[in-house]
Amino acid sequence: MAQGKIWYNPRHIMKAICHIAAALLLASSLAACAAGGDPYDYKATVQRRVAPKSVTHPIEGRSLADFGQEAFGFLEFVPPKGARGDYEVRLGEVVKKDGSVNMRPGGTIRAVRVTGRITADGVHRVPLVADARNTSGAAVPIPKAHGVVMPFRYAEVFRAPFEITPETVRMVAVEYPMDMAASSFSCDDDRLVKVYDICKASMRATSFAGLYVDGDRERIPYEADAYINQLGEYAVHADYSLARASHEYLMKHPTWPTEWKQHSIMMAWADWMWTGDTRSLAKFYAQLKDDKLLERFRRNDGLLETGSARNKVSKSNPRGARDIVDWPTGERDGFVFEEVNAVVNAFYYRNLREMASIARALGKPGDAAAFAARAEKVRAAYQRAFYRASSGVYADGERTDHASLHSNAAALAFGLVPADRRARVAEYLASRGMACSVYFAQYLLEAFFEAGRPESAIALMTSRGDRSWLRMIDQGATITLEAWAPKYKPNLDLNHAWGAAPLNIISRYVLGVTPLEPGFAKIRVAPQVGALKLVEGVVPTAKGPVKVRVEGGSVLTLETPAPAEVVFGGRKVTLKAGRHVVKGGAKGK
Repeated sequence: MAQGKIWYNPRHIMKAICHIAAALLLASSLAACAAGGDPYDYKATVQRRVAPKSVTHPIEGRSLADFGQEAFGFLEFVPPKGARGDYEVRLGEVVKKDGSVNMRPGGTIRAVRVTGRITADGVHRVPLVADARNTSGAAVPIPKAHGVVMPFRYAEVFRAPFEITPETVRMVAVEYPMDMAASSFSCDDDRLVKVYDICKASMRATSFAGLYVDGDRERIPYEADAYINQLGEYAVHADYSLARASHEYLMKHPTWPTEWKQHSIMMAWADWMWTGDTRSLAKFYAQLKDDKLLERFRRNDGLLETGSARNKVSKSNPRGARDIVDWPTGERDGFVFEEVNAVVNAFYYRNLREMASIARALGKPGDAAAFAARAEKVRAAYQRAFYRASSGVYADGERTDHASLHSNAAALAFGLVPADRRARVAEYLASRGMACSVYFAQYLLEAFFEAGRPESAIALMTSRGDRSWLRMIDQGATITLEAWAPKYKPNLDLNHAWGAAPLNIISRYVLGVTPLEPGFAKIRVAPQVGALKLVEGVVPTAKGPVKVRVEGGSVLTLETPAPAEVVFGGRKVTLKAGRHVVKGGAKGK
């Protein structure tokens, strides 16, 4: 064998380095998500049997079983041995004043009449007929093992060959397995607790399809719905598998609105931050960068031009845009659509910052630097295009002075408002009230907390106004609605998780628990309790539960499973895992 220099093929060296880097990245991801469970550990939906909260007889000769909480599922009879004969039952989501199931509830609220006959001993399932509207086309199919399911709370039995009691009738709820005991919230304002409770219940009830769907009418995933659903489920328990499955489904089955595409980047970023796992980021990075970031619409000044005729989606331009701002259309606070849209560009700025973090996590420093630079360019261009010095607020577009709630909430929530302008923008938002839908309420609430105005956000969450969560409850809802009320969306359904924004807002801002580093390797705890005198809760994380208690707005008791950066009462301290007491200022903002 000849002696001399050993020659290495550079391509082979680079290939080996890439394999080693990939192996290290995978090992790091698996280690990061171990405590919270593997986010790819997707589970089958399960059946939970629920006894009635009450069985009453509001109308002579009829029995009304009220299960207390609406769910998606079916009804079972458990008749005594030897019972035989015909039955008639009506299942529905709402009842009339006389206590009977409302068979004409309007919109796409559900009610059915079922007749049948019991011919043998044992449990009898009341058969349901599939609704073609939500069981065909793009609708997510329900596993055959569950059969046909529908949302209902009440079962009104007109006749049956046995007595209807809590022991002889039951609901079978279909849902994704969730540990509802892993989280909690209480405070000295019962109104906020009621809002938290309905939002939390909505997470489990709307998981029946095994993916985040937009309610019963369509049973189709949409990105904006799914993002709010994702953050909400993160506040319930530390199983991230349903959120990841829903995100990846939407990456393969995208929907049409401009901002909905932008929500895919937000879902990817949240998935990574909560799980610490980069596998999904690596899998979809190219698609996030080349498609969801929408840079095909970028102008020379850095802003996106999504509203021009040449950029609108059409058969000849399938990768075009269709700005939505808010939905339904009547909830846009008069937003003026132009070629360059303030809301779309606020989302774009947030996406660029998230993509910079994602690129760094995947070992792509060049991309990370480019995204960060473009974000700064957008921030500067945003001020020139949309800020109106005469009013001190942000306009909807370049060529209009109309300033909607939406353009200002998005700018404030996403960090586009300079410090010296925040007070004025927050005041303007406070003057608008809840001039948006249940969806965009997510960003209005975020805006107030980001501006250090927790009292404004808490006031909206505890309002009994026409557009409020307590008003939903007053209407009999036990799951958050698709819209504030039927008059705002005549075809609404009563089971939309995108109406549950207060759940994640309470977890992330009132209790103040978020991941400072991916997978909660380091935790940020920054409670903003406003005028609340006592706040207590448990927030699940990939590292274990975080327990927060704030008394008098000035004393924080914290139990954290990992190192935490605590921002409270005008102080910022870094604490080790364990139990701590932190004392702050009078209000503990």
